[in-house]
Amino acid sequence: MPTKITVIGAGSVGAAITNDIMVQGMASEILLIDINKEKAFGEALDIYQVAPFCAPAIVRPGEYSDVEGSDIVVITCGVARKPGMTRLDLAQVNVNILKDVAANVTQYAPNAIYVIVSNPVDVLTYVFHKISGIPEKQI
Repeated sequence: MPTKITVIGAGSVGAAITNDIMVQGMASEILLIDINKEKAFGEALDIYQVAPFCAPAIVRPGEYSDVEGSDIVVITCGVARKPGMTRLDLAQVNVNILKDVAANVTQYAPNAIYVIVSNPVDVLTYVFHKISGIPEKQI
């Protein structure tokens, strides 16, 4: 059965997760979304180069509207904690990013399983549940 997995965030964590999904043959289609479209394109192209050595899959960059039909959505976007930044400072910055992402992605994939990887993961998972309307069992 074909599986579509979307990864939101093409930074180090998002690219590593996308690569692992490809190598492990977990999906027939992998969509990589980032605010920096060129970064998402470059990472998807790099990861797709291992396709001949893996189970057949398509890896491509995309837009939120392309999320439609995703079985799993992995959210990795956010900023990294900087020196002197408190956990609460990081939470506020990443909550603001998550609000935008949640509003965009959930309208296209309301039945997907959501995996939150952004930090602080406990706070962001809770906030995602509250703002998205996605049931707990899907997060």
